[in-house]
Amino acid sequence: MLTIVSLTLREAVRRRVLASAAVLTVLAIAFSTWGIWRLHATMLTRMSAASALASFAIVVLLLAYMFSIILSAGSAFIAAPAIASDVESGVALAMLPRPIRRSDLVLGKWLALALLVVTFTLVAGGVELGIVRLLTGFGPPHPLRGLGFIAAEAVLLMTLALLLGTRLPAVAAAIVTVVLFGITWAGGIAQAIALTLHNQSVLNATTAINLLLPTDALWRSAAFALEPVALAAAAVTDLTRQSPFLVGSAPPPAMLYWSIVWLLLALTAAVLSFQRRDL
Repeated sequence: MLTIVSLTLREAVRRRVLASAAVLTVLAIAFSTWGIWRLHATMLTRMSAASALASFAIVVLLLAYMFSIILSAGSAFIAAPAIASDVESGVALAMLPRPIRRSDLVLGKWLALALLVVTFTLVAGGVELGIVRLLTGFGPPHPLRGLGFIAAEAVLLMTLALLLGTRLPAVAAAIVTVVLFGITWAGGIAQAIALTLHNQSVLNATTAINLLLPTDALWRSAAFALEPVALAAAAVTDLTRQSPFLVGSAPPPAMLYWSIVWLLLALTAAVLSFQRRDL
């Protein structure tokens, strides 16, 4: 399995996936740094320091929200061809007659991709939060926990793309994964509106969607870890302030446990699916 992990990481380097991600990340951080610097200078001339900090708390949540969407979608497009492309190109057929089990191939690729996603999230997210703190003085209450949930959301979607890639062509697997992610993303917005309108039927429907693909629960856990206590309290007392990036409370522990179970079930399904596929 470790051999597959090493080969997958080398393949990511050879295809310049890491280099491309690094360049785009540097450009995004540079642009956001300039924007935050200019916003901070403007806010200090028009509002108190405390109000400016509260505003930047929302800015951090918006940045984290966009980062989680891009990271999750990117993870799907990276993971979808991990198995599918090897099958289509005949690489898998050449490797598997050797003493390499199909389960080792799937688990090795998953472990390598998960390592890439988690490392990228912690490094890029940590640098961005550090810059915000340096320029504005605002720091989220639980930055590592928030970044951990964002990474878990991306790994969850990556696992789904890997599962679909054991049966579908790479492009189809990536598109289906992103569409399903979009449905849960829209469900999160609908849930915030349903909370405001006290619409129980919509709440039940969005809860069912979240159970089928619990990415929104992981994002809400990340948002709750990144937002100050005052913002969470305001969202609780005034439901009209609820939104996908401003939550009053974290999802219940049962939902987080279900996310872990979902991940294990999807990974097991990927292994079983690939074992039964004709190459």
